[in-house]
Order: sequence, then structure tokens, then C-alpha cells
Amino acid sequence: MTSSFDRRSRSLWMDTEVAPDARQLDGDQSCDTIVIGSGIAGMSTAYELAMQGQKIIVVDRGAIAGGITARTSAHLAPLCDDLTSAMIKLRGEDLSRAFYESQAAAVDRIEQIQQLEDIACDFRRLDGFLFQALNTDAAIIDEELDAVRKVGHQSTASLASRR
Repeated sequence: MTSSFDRRSRSLWMDTEVAPDARQLDGDQSCDTIVIGSGIAGMSTAYELAMQGQKIIVVDRGAIAGGITARTSAHLAPLCDDLTSAMIKLRGEDLSRAFYESQAAAVDRIEQIQQLEDIACDFRRLDGFLFQALNTDAAIIDEELDAVRKVGHQSTASLASRR
């Protein structure tokens, strides 16, 4: 029985065919690198390697960008989805900072590629907001603000003056 509260995500672009003219792998081929997966991670990897002059073959069991990538909200964020404060407790400040810096660099690179390739995808930078979940301690917001400052996130500094 299917309920109206089906938890499987369904994005607006799931029914959009990506690269409909892409050829299927047919017969023996040669390349420098095979990339498994045609989601954002696989295609970004293939792009970067191709820009270095490598011949790339991308393989996927399904449609291009049809897996997890098709089910995302397409937001890019340098901060950990599961709270930076939790990551610091689990992995420490240095690794959490390295994670943040790597994710921030990835967002910057995606923006560079979007501009370089003139990709019409409505890329824009927006403020993000953290809301307290129901039945959670309000202190989590202060703890998270302190954590993101520790890893170097700059835009949160102005939040303290607005509280």
C-alpha cells in the first residue's frame, strides 16, 4: 500500500533527460580513465580529468544524473549536513576545518566551471539558515555557531550581532 506520505524524495528535475544524445558504450574502447557513476561527483571528476587532457569514459547503470544526484535539492554548502559541532566531536577541529575548506573549495570550483562553460543553471550564492528542530535544546544553535567559526566559516560572524 502506498501512502501519501511516501518518503522517497522526488525533485523537480527527475523527469528531465540529461544528455539525451550521449552514446552507450558499444564494443571495445580505449581511454585513460573510466569513471563509474554519472552523478555530480562522477561527471565533475570526468570534467576535471578531461580538462587535463585525459580521454575519459563514464559508465553508469542508469540514466545520466539519474541516481542520488537527481534526488537532491541541488544546494551546495561547505558545512557538514550533520552539524559541524558533531563533526568536531567525532573527528576533531583540524579534520573538521580541512573538511570545511575542501567543501568550500569545491563550491568555488563549481562556480568557476559554471562561469567558464556558461552553464545556464541559475547558480547563485545565498545565505543559509539553521533552525532548531522540535524538541531539541536551544543551546544547539549557539554550539553550532561556535563550531562553524572554529572551522573558519566567515559569514556566520554577522549572526552574533543579530541575535
